[in-house]
Parts: sequence; structure tokens; C-alpha cells
Amino acid sequence: MIRTWSIVAVCVAALSSAACDRSPTRPIYDGYTLHGVVLDANSSDPLGDVHVLVGWEGSEERNPYATTGANGQFEFQPAPATAPSSEVFRLEKPGYVSQDALARSALRTGEFEYRLEVRLEPSGP
Repeated sequence: MIRTWSIVAVCVAALSSAACDRSPTRPIYDGYTLHGVVLDANSSDPLGDVHVLVGWEGSEERNPYATTGANGQFEFQPAPATAPSSEVFRLEKPGYVSQDALARSALRTGEFEYRLEVRLEPSGP
């Protein structure tokens, strides 16, 4: 009987310490953040008003997601994914060649933080 209570006490202690890891002072992540930036391939200037569509590898379907600001940036926060995986971004802007970029090609900049830089080529002469 004493052995059973010892096992129960160890289990309770283990569960209690696991619960402490979820304290309000420790951030809880339910996904990652991808910071995207779209630049002109020739000048490296940020491109505003780029339409960002999102889809998944293996599918041609792309859904509107965001439009870049004047700084050429957009932000993507899926849940509950923990790292970029099969997401594909199509970047479109009149006067530029549209381009697809894989989320998994993003550079890891911190815990659950990624940066995706895409350079669009101007179209035509």
C-alpha cells in the first residue's frame, strides 16, 4: 500500500511540475510568424500593393491573403503549425512577373519567427 501511494505521489509531482511550464509568465505558442518582404529585383526597393495569395504545395488553388504595405511587408500567422511547411505564397503586382515562394524556404530568425524575402522581376521592356 505504501508503494502505491509513493507512485501516486511521484505522478502528482510530475503533473504539477508540467503544469508549471504553462504559467502566464512563459509564452505559449500556437503557431509561427512569417514576416514576408517583397522587393524589386533590380533596385531592391520595397514593393507596396503586391497581392499575396496563399495555397499549399500540390494544389493550384491560391486564395487572397494580404496586400503588402508601402514597406513591402506582410505577415502570416497560421495555427496550429509550428514551422513553415507546405504553404505556398503567390506574389502578384501589375508590371512585375508573378512568383511563387515556398514558406519552408523562409529563414529562421528566432523561436517561431521566420523571414521570407522575395524579389520580383519587372515584366516587359
